[in-house]
Amino acid sequence: MMIETFEIWIMIGFVLVAIDFVVIFRLFMGRIESKKNIKNAKWQETRLLAAAIGKKTGINENIRISDYFKISELLQGDPQTKENLKKTIDVTGFEKKYLKKLKSPFETTKIEAVSYLSVLGTEKARIALEETLKSEKTSTVRLYIANGLADIGESESIPVITDSLLNASRFYRDKVNMLIADFGADFHHYLPAILHRSEIEIKELIVDFASVYFSEILKSYLINLVDTRATETKRLRRHYGHGENRTCIACIHWHASGDGKNSMLCPYQGEVKPTDSCRRHRVLPVSVNSGEAYHSLVIKACNILTELYPREMACEKYLNSEDREIKNIAVGALSNFQSQEKMDKLLFYIRQEDTARGAVNAISRMTEKNPVYFNQVIRAFLEEEDIQVKKELVKILSLKIEYFIMKLTKKNNQDAVIIVKEILRLGRTSEVIDFLNKNNDINVENELIAIVKEVLMGSESLKGEFSMYLEERLVSKCGLTQPEEAAPSEKNKTDKKLTRGLLLILMGSFLLVPAVYCFRHWNTLLIMAFQEQLKLFVMDFNYYIAFYAIAINLVYLVLLVFSYISVRRQERLWNVKDIAFLFKKKMLPSISIIAPAYNEEKTIIESVNSLLNLKYPDHELIIVNDGSKDHTLNTLIRYYDLKRVDYIYESRLNAKKVRGVYLNRSRPKLIVVDKVNGGKADSLNVGINIANKEYVCGIDADSLLEDEALLKLASLTLDEETETPALGGNILPINGCTVEHGQIETKGLASSKLARFQTIEYIRSFMSGRLGWSYFNCLLIISGAFGLFRKERVINVGGYLTSSGKYKTDTVGEDMELVVRIGRQMKESNRRFKILYAYNANCWTEVPEDMKTLKKQRYRWHRGLIEILTFHRKMLFNPSYGKIGTVAMPYFFIFEMMGPLFEFQGYAMVVLSILLGILNYKIAIILFVSVVLMGLLVSVSSLLISEKNGRYFSTRELITLIVYSVLENFGVRQYFSLWRFGGYLNMFRKPAGWQKAERKGFNAKQEATT
Repeated sequence: MMIETFEIWIMIGFVLVAIDFVVIFRLFMGRIESKKNIKNAKWQETRLLAAAIGKKTGINENIRISDYFKISELLQGDPQTKENLKKTIDVTGFEKKYLKKLKSPFETTKIEAVSYLSVLGTEKARIALEETLKSEKTSTVRLYIANGLADIGESESIPVITDSLLNASRFYRDKVNMLIADFGADFHHYLPAILHRSEIEIKELIVDFASVYFSEILKSYLINLVDTRATETKRLRRHYGHGENRTCIACIHWHASGDGKNSMLCPYQGEVKPTDSCRRHRVLPVSVNSGEAYHSLVIKACNILTELYPREMACEKYLNSEDREIKNIAVGALSNFQSQEKMDKLLFYIRQEDTARGAVNAISRMTEKNPVYFNQVIRAFLEEEDIQVKKELVKILSLKIEYFIMKLTKKNNQDAVIIVKEILRLGRTSEVIDFLNKNNDINVENELIAIVKEVLMGSESLKGEFSMYLEERLVSKCGLTQPEEAAPSEKNKTDKKLTRGLLLILMGSFLLVPAVYCFRHWNTLLIMAFQEQLKLFVMDFNYYIAFYAIAINLVYLVLLVFSYISVRRQERLWNVKDIAFLFKKKMLPSISIIAPAYNEEKTIIESVNSLLNLKYPDHELIIVNDGSKDHTLNTLIRYYDLKRVDYIYESRLNAKKVRGVYLNRSRPKLIVVDKVNGGKADSLNVGINIANKEYVCGIDADSLLEDEALLKLASLTLDEETETPALGGNILPINGCTVEHGQIETKGLASSKLARFQTIEYIRSFMSGRLGWSYFNCLLIISGAFGLFRKERVINVGGYLTSSGKYKTDTVGEDMELVVRIGRQMKESNRRFKILYAYNANCWTEVPEDMKTLKKQRYRWHRGLIEILTFHRKMLFNPSYGKIGTVAMPYFFIFEMMGPLFEFQGYAMVVLSILLGILNYKIAIILFVSVVLMGLLVSVSSLLISEKNGRYFSTRELITLIVYSVLENFGVRQYFSLWRFGGYLNMFRKPAGWQKAERKGFNAKQEATT
């Protein structure tokens, strides 16, 4: 055999050793260069700042444009100092260099050129950017150009940027509209040139501008827009609403396409041209003003009028509009006026079915601004006879329930008693329960409990609420008994069909090599002695293990090459994104961070503080307490002074019951949810139901994000013109770091040997595996510790996989499964998409430091992988799913799921070959080269890529990690692999659920290091 040529393996071994040393040398040289660059950059920044304030320093030919870019970012609010700074650099030289790069065929180079030209801000640079914007086809590059022109701020650029909106994607238009709005008065002067234009993109621009700029022209434009829509609705109703062949206006779905042409959707025929007629409906061509896009625009115009010009919106023509949405917005506008007349009008509209919702919200706002009108609502409620109207009014009164409770001990409290009873019967119990638990006045308690007992007599559901959430003493006083804690659900049953399939795979894996052996040596099977046959079989198996090791390490090395390319691109693009750009309105998506918490009392406050203090323009934090058995919930309630409230949300995903929602109005970004235990995936689904933002970010509650982690992850959406339904961040072990007030004070390597082995494992997995797969758009795993998903995509696919959800099944690998399901749906619907990974968006999480916990974790991971691959087996080797079906899924099936089965046999054969005395030095060398040297190359190369983002470890710690990279090949990786084999066998047992690991907590680590 060619592979048995010993000299070749010796040569390969020496080459790999040489490459390993080169990579290690480059790793340490890179640290030295990094120190020099940091020192030089600080020196240059100091000189540039000195020059900016008028000190004579002379032009330094070594000044880099990147240094000038950073200083310019700091001086954005000081034009004179910025102008002084420009005099210290070679503007002409930089301008010439980047004007040339502006014509580059490479997007990243072009974006860099755009950013640096915009910071130079010369006339020649501006003209070049305008010309490039006219011809550029890629939305991401166009966005950077538009932002550069907005930063230069010359009014001559306004027509060019405006025209770039035509036929552009929604991604581009939403962001560039606000960039144009930054021109302020200059754009307002330009308005007369475009007010008459009918393109939907131009109308959207003007409406967006009207939301941030006040003028009579814009007010008139908004009014005209709303009036036109109202007239169109009235005409359509008149045309279709009468006669024998009348058609309900709701059945006609008008759609304005991006190019402004008219088209129409009919539920019975599909898309038809404006001149066609529907087989079932009588239709006539209508202008683009009947389009869905136009309707959304009109509603936005109504909301702007309500906020900025409420008197115009709260007039009779809109209050009597035939468009229900316009009418409700007009009703809401009445709350901006403090007058008895407006309150009377609102009480009139609350009696009308189509305006009740708007009236309730408006009255609530009006009474909040001026409590004097609250008495009028009380009188209206007491005098009202219509049950439905009383229900609407009690919604408003329930917001002031403490006021009525305190009146219970006063004379003439009959009205208060009636109102409290009605509020409870409506099901708004949270405020009453919270009040009773915190109240110290025995008289108030007695009066309120008397009312509660009367109301509870007729409602079993209310009895359950009060018995579950009231303190034990109060439960007894109400004549109730506290419910016993439900026994753990027996939903987790072994899937017999799945286990049969896995058993066949297991048997096949054990029979595969013997079958290959029989095929290769069929002519000697009946001739050679059994002992000789065994020796030959064992030797063959050792070679197969070498082949396997070479194959998987070659895959890693190929991925590493493209990981490096990805890192270089991300690094270059991040360096040209200044904070001002990222914090511009609508530039980045809004995000709801969801952190499931189960028995996290030791770390929860540090985690929440860290997440609340993230540097991001628009985010909220939702902590989901998944039925913790410790004091996680009480710790949060006490620390943040939370109050249980009746929180209205839509349950679009099925999940376990929510026990309560807790808020503190002074901390509007924080929402705490308490729910029945259902596992991590179920908790995430609850969080998604409550989330109010465009994206949801799943994160473990025992993890900490770096300040800019969310910013770095979300900023990847600016670099892709295709949809990004999911993005993943980098995970690093926090063991060894010191944490204070939710912030990582110092980073370091853990003292635990087990944690150190996991550190190198994490770096290898994320830097080579996930970055590389992301490059090929084959990324299937986004860690549950830190992932970002488009909310609507998650809901459309049914949320995280749980037994309570759409697919009625559970998985412990909810993070990977969701990514696979989203990718599957996108492929099946022929939508272009990219799932991305950010190498520099760091999340720090605690890793197990004892063997028992680590074993549970690895069992859980492997079970999740198997469940996902079997659940989505249709995708395996299926060309219909592109590279995901033909490359990514087969890789995970062969190397990740099946691999441990062959590795277990291989390790057994190595031991057997030692016992038989046939493990000669040639086989040992082959295994050493294929397993140790190639594995070490993958590990140190991953370390090299990791260190590009910054210095996570000291030089001494890096040396330690390299040593551990070598040591892990002599038993540790093999032992971990045996756990994966154990995880496979564990599939034949009943699932054990989430199996949350015990945590030491951040404070424990902090004390250990001091």
